[in-house]
Amino acid sequence: VARRVAGSAIDVRTPEGGWTVVLRVPCIGEPDDLPLALLERGVLVHPGYFYDLPHDGYVVLSLLAPEDDVREGLEALCALPSFQLT
Repeated sequence: VARRVAGSAIDVRTPEGGWTVVLRVPCIGEPDDLPLALLERGVLVHPGYFYDLPHDGYVVLSLLAPEDDVREGLEALCALPSFQLT
């Protein structure tokens, strides 16, 4: 996960165990805007507030999905113009 998002505006929070990874992302609009934009691309993430994280700037990604699905989801996330560094 960290390798894929390197060079983007996305920051991976070091997991303390478990089956999810928390991603710190640039705030774009309302807390549900990013998860809904990704859902339109076939990618399911949870907004951070599901896990008592701040309402904006966090999404949670499951690591239980097949590796190819996780990779494709990260590709879709990193491809969003808001997350590409200029």
